[in-house]
Order: sequence, then structure tokens, then C-alpha cells
Amino acid sequence: MTLAFITTIASAQFSAITTVSESADSSWSITEKLGVGYQVSKNLLVGITMDGEDKYELLGRYSVMNGIWGTCVYNYDSNSEAELMDKVDMGVGYSFKIWKELWIDPNYTMPLKADENGEREGTLNLSVSYEF
Repeated sequence: MTLAFITTIASAQFSAITTVSESADSSWSITEKLGVGYQVSKNLLVGITMDGEDKYELLGRYSVMNGIWGTCVYNYDSNSEAELMDKVDMGVGYSFKIWKELWIDPNYTMPLKADENGEREGTLNLSVSYEF
């Protein structure tokens, strides 16, 4: 069993993921939302990112074709009592290979459930990932 686990880890594809974000003082940061992903299959990546001290996001990314992918993000906040559907975002993105295993991933995500005004305002993100 240990040999099978080691073989799985040795042949696995891991990715370091970060999102470029604007901080309160209007400067840009690439370290506020860091994460790691595991390539489960050729098309499916699962991972976790940390946004702040107590806010985690579980993500799944499915490659559709030619660098286009869909994503589902679950925003976990230990202090929140919101319903499950209030915490789920769906999106689409595209991966540009920059250098060897370095990728730039522009993407658009929006909440699965509308807010109290009936609106679902999405966000345009710029992510950077590196595959190991």
C-alpha cells in the first residue's frame, strides 16, 4: 500500500497557484491568495487556496479543450453561517503558457446564487500557476 501511495505521489503533477490582487493601498500583490493544486487526471485539477488567515477556498478545475477550462470554487469561512450555495462560485478561464511550466490564467468567476438584490456580480481574475 505504501509503494502504491509513493508511486502515485511520484508521478503526480502538482501546481502552485496564486491570484494577482489589488490591496487596500492600491498596490498589486501576488501573495495574498496562494494555493496548491493536484492534477488528478489529464483534465481535472483539485486544490486549496488560502485568502487571509481564516478564509480557505476549495477549487476544482476541469480542462475542456485547448487551454479553456471551467472552475468551481467553494469559499470556506469558519466564521460564516451562510448556506452552501452562498459560498460556491463558478467560472471559466484560459491558460497561456509563458515559459516551460509557468502559466498565466485569466478567468471570470461569478457566484452561483444571486444576492439579496437578485444580482450576481462576477469578478475578472488574473492567476499565475507553476506546474511541478
